[in-house]
Amino acid sequence: MITFGIWPGVVPSDLVRLDTFIPAPPEDIERTTEALRQLSAGTTRFYVRGYRSYRSTQPPTPEDLSPYLGGGRVADVVFGYGSDQPDPAGFAAAIRGAVREVAELGGGKLQVCEEVNVPAPLDGGRPGCYDALAAGITAAVAERDRLGAEVAVGFNAAVALPGDPFWPSVQSRVDPGVLDRIDYLGLDFFPDVFRPAPPDVLPGAVAHVLRSFRESASAIGIPARVPIHVTETGWPTGPDHGEPAQARVLRTVAETVFGLAAELHVDTYELFGLRDGCTTGPRENRFGLLRDDYRPKPAYHTVRNLITEHATRPGAPLSRGSR
Repeated sequence: MITFGIWPGVVPSDLVRLDTFIPAPPEDIERTTEALRQLSAGTTRFYVRGYRSYRSTQPPTPEDLSPYLGGGRVADVVFGYGSDQPDPAGFAAAIRGAVREVAELGGGKLQVCEEVNVPAPLDGGRPGCYDALAAGITAAVAERDRLGAEVAVGFNAAVALPGDPFWPSVQSRVDPGVLDRIDYLGLDFFPDVFRPAPPDVLPGAVAHVLRSFRESASAIGIPARVPIHVTETGWPTGPDHGEPAQARVLRTVAETVFGLAAELHVDTYELFGLRDGCTTGPRENRFGLLRDDYRPKPAYHTVRNLITEHATRPGAPLSRGSR
């Protein structure tokens, strides 16, 4: 079975350059919470994803996760490295605080850094990002174990292309004993978004990415028992990308992943994101399952059905954080 999750925020800017888009309609916490309740109904746990960043000018999104939690919904905090100067020690101290924050929110998981294999403005463009990643992971697992907290610790990457230094950089900087103690490995990938994939090749492309990711992780000593979390995936609508197509692509990608879940140990699947930033704005602003006025797109019902069919049910443990 699969644990699901979603980012409840909106996309305020281009995902590559972070250029600001048209301002999104204001957040309605009650309507957002109700949409999350409907998506997560009947599940043992459902991750609500939030983004923070060390020394970054980007505001937390959402600013406060607590209104969205409860009823099986738990925190998934992404703590990025936004420093313009190498500062692994400062980042490690902040990560220890983030572990405590997640524990105080009732448990969940913490992702250390955000896509260190992607250039600025993401973490891969920050000086000393791999040293920060190593210091952050080390601090996170130590603080989790010190507290005995139900906080799963992991890190992520975007799809690694040939020649990407991500895997050897992780191997050279993170102690093998620390890699052995992480709880998950995150993959951000957006099939048929940045690189179009015709419907007949989409399942094969998804399978290739997942298998390559697992093989690369195994090659640097990450145990096969460490699950893969699909930490970001989605498909935005637009003038030439209709809402029915969004539902079709999301179902195809999800069912391909779920078909490989046992083989590759994939146990979590998180969508990006819940609501459009601006439904009349650029396509990059329209990843939501809901339109900006909270009306559901067909994909909302598709995802709800996928959750009903595949979600983790009562009886499963919250996390592997205190193993």
